Amino acid sequence: MKYKIGLRVNGKVNNITKTGIFVTLDKKHHGLIYYKEFGNDWKNIQAKYEKGQELRVVVINNKDGKLALSLKQVNNPDLVDPTNQFNHQENFSKTLEEVINEADKKISSLQKS
Repeated sequence: MKYKIGLRVNGKVNNITKTGIFVTLDKKHHGLIYYKEFGNDWKNIQAKYEKGQELRVVVINNKDGKLALSLKQVNNPDLVDPTNQFNHQENFSKTLEEVINEADKKISSLQKS
């Protein structure tokens, strides 16, 4: 999987160090939530996380396969998720129309059954 900036993914905490939280995304990929994201309270905050804990994160940087992740920016609208078909305004109407047509077909087939 290509991890593009803005992609929201689930991962599991792999390790917690003074550098930050290392998160495993899949068998081959992992990323880091850098400790500075948590501000001056990192020492206290890191106790809230544990190995194996599942987190929803957003990719904020991908340089040479090294992924920078964020918890705080998961809901940042400026980080557009490239896999979300509803994020692209120019395609929104077309996508919505396709979803409505598929729903109509499904309803019609259910009514015939």
